[in-house]
Amino acid sequence: MTGTPHTARIRVREPFPAVEVTLLAMCAGGVALGFADPDRAPLHVARTAGLAAVPVLLTIRSFAAPSLSARRGRRAPLWVPALAVASAVAIQAAGGAGGLVTALGFLAIGAGSLEAGQRRTLPWAAALALAVLVPGWLGIAAAAPITAQVIFALGLLLCAVVPGHALTRERSAHDRTRSRLRAMEDEAGGLAHETHIEAGQRGSSYGAAEHDRDLRAIARELQEDMERACAVLVSATGALAATVYRPSADGFEHRLAAVAMAGETKHVVAEVGAREGIFGAAFKAGSPVFLKSVHNEDPRIVHRVDASELGGVLAMPLTDAERSWGVVVLDMVDADALDSVGRELAGNIADFVARLITRAVDLTSVKGGMREKDAFYEACREVSRHVRIDAITEAVVRSAGQFVHMDACAVALCDESGERMRVVAHSGFDPEPSDAPFFVTPSEGLLAQAVRHTTAIDRPDVASADRPPLLFGSAVGPTFDLSSLLVLPIVAPGGGLPLGAMVAARRTAPAFEPQDPERLQVLLHQVGAAISNGRLFAEHESRGVTDGMTGLPNHRRFQEVLSSKLAASGRTRLKTSLLLMDIDKFKNVNDTYGHPMGDEVIKRLSRLLADTVRDGTDLAARYGGEEFCLVLDDTDAEGARILADRIREAFKEEVFVFSDGGKPISFRCSVSIGISTHPDHATDQQQLIDLADQALYQSKEGGRDRVTCWKDVARSAPGERTPTRTTRPGATVF
Repeated sequence: MTGTPHTARIRVREPFPAVEVTLLAMCAGGVALGFADPDRAPLHVARTAGLAAVPVLLTIRSFAAPSLSARRGRRAPLWVPALAVASAVAIQAAGGAGGLVTALGFLAIGAGSLEAGQRRTLPWAAALALAVLVPGWLGIAAAAPITAQVIFALGLLLCAVVPGHALTRERSAHDRTRSRLRAMEDEAGGLAHETHIEAGQRGSSYGAAEHDRDLRAIARELQEDMERACAVLVSATGALAATVYRPSADGFEHRLAAVAMAGETKHVVAEVGAREGIFGAAFKAGSPVFLKSVHNEDPRIVHRVDASELGGVLAMPLTDAERSWGVVVLDMVDADALDSVGRELAGNIADFVARLITRAVDLTSVKGGMREKDAFYEACREVSRHVRIDAITEAVVRSAGQFVHMDACAVALCDESGERMRVVAHSGFDPEPSDAPFFVTPSEGLLAQAVRHTTAIDRPDVASADRPPLLFGSAVGPTFDLSSLLVLPIVAPGGGLPLGAMVAARRTAPAFEPQDPERLQVLLHQVGAAISNGRLFAEHESRGVTDGMTGLPNHRRFQEVLSSKLAASGRTRLKTSLLLMDIDKFKNVNDTYGHPMGDEVIKRLSRLLADTVRDGTDLAARYGGEEFCLVLDDTDAEGARILADRIREAFKEEVFVFSDGGKPISFRCSVSIGISTHPDHATDQQQLIDLADQALYQSKEGGRDRVTCWKDVARSAPGERTPTRTTRPGATVF
């Protein structure tokens, strides 16, 4: 590129501000006649104020309402000459070129040079110098020393040239860089849009970082190839300039941006309407359009600010298989120099550029598809590698956004009855959704509706809806700051009741693509299978450590928890107490009332124990048969005795009713309990169990329905040990 393209074509030419410039020239002439000189005593202040009023007012007006020509850089702002004349008045009024106010002139000219450039500032710098120095030369006003005059003139010259030259150079480099970056962005945006149309898969909603890097890399290579093609066009045809216009990042079909160019391009416009002027004619014809005898105000020439150098323009649409990619414009100084051979050559190069774009679009589509498939397969792999439901749902929330762009995601699962559901994993919602359960009814929001009707819900209109959506139950309330959302049910393979639902939401991005629900549904099929397997695994795992009759942890689980508690107790120095208990005369219950009644007694004690222990701290387990155990964390022997007496008294209050077709019979049961404490009574696990068992034996031998602590056993029979029991009549050891 040899120039920087302009951002718009200037059609309206503002008239030259002749009145304002004339007034400023008259004021400068007044200064040249010495009217602001203080030695001219009559009405000195009035003359000075009168000379300064016009430039000061014009300076204020120029700052408040700059002209269109000044804003577009076609003319120096009016404040530049106005400030120069005002400075001349002030310098002469303050004593001339050798006075203290000369710095004001330097500042005024330097500011003008930075704003308008050296070329437009130099004439006014000269006017300022002459207005201040000429009266002294003519003897009209006091003359400054020759040294001061030279310094003043050189200072004005340097202030007019140096800042403007440096700024012009930096501006030119900045404009070239900005133009190239803008062309890159336009090419990347147009390429992304064309890829979306051709592939029918990804729009702006697909925002993976890898895809974006691929897109920019392909756009950069395509732009370099198109610039080489433009250089070949200029060299082969002798054209003034060659420019490739492609759909812009913002306008797509409506706007075209200059993405590659060669030759003399300083008057080229950066962006044009796709259906304006010669571009509209080329699109309509679908073939090259050649204009001869163009002029500067030709309405068909919309791609140049200044068309005075042009003798002809050739616009060639970039098409391939009925697909339109843009236009190549060839600007000629002499239209007759482009003969039929040159036009054929230009057409071949344009076809080559079209094929380059086609391959770039196809390559972008293929790479994007590969990225999407990789992300999808990775999401499926991440889901399938987990067996625990919490890990599965976290993997869904974490990986779903890798192939479908979303700002927030959540998964809610139903309970076993299918009547209630709760959020088990989420990301991106602010505030975070509650994990409190809510009912699967229409009034509880979109997640409940998706589960209730087993259907997907697509809401692209959330931003414009009268009320924000209700997602996580009425107790939580509506969710704000969303623009669109998808709610999809999670169903197990083979159908049946939904397992739950997933919600994906966007805050500012466009609505979800039509293919997004299909992609997520495929993932959720995998999720449904993984959750079903996870529940089976959890059930199997629970059966391995849970007693089937009571629902309490079984003997194996008791041993595992006690081992971990004792290990922790060794580190923290906290005490751990063990309670072993046995239902008194349980064999008589079975023999008298039958085994079903015995099972009811066991279940009733199980519920009492489960309600007594502290959740997450203590453990109540079935030790075997009619025996149960409690592991109490951070509890000494006295605290364990208090809890044991409470359990014993509560169980004695339970009333059991037996009816076998005759008159109902009610009865009560009691329980005996033995206690040992770590590390007071025992230092290892098996010893702790043995001592609690011996204490329980003493409770039985002492008359049942009582609590015995090992320290009481040791105190009553020092030096003796009661034989450890392994089984008891009626007890079943697991």
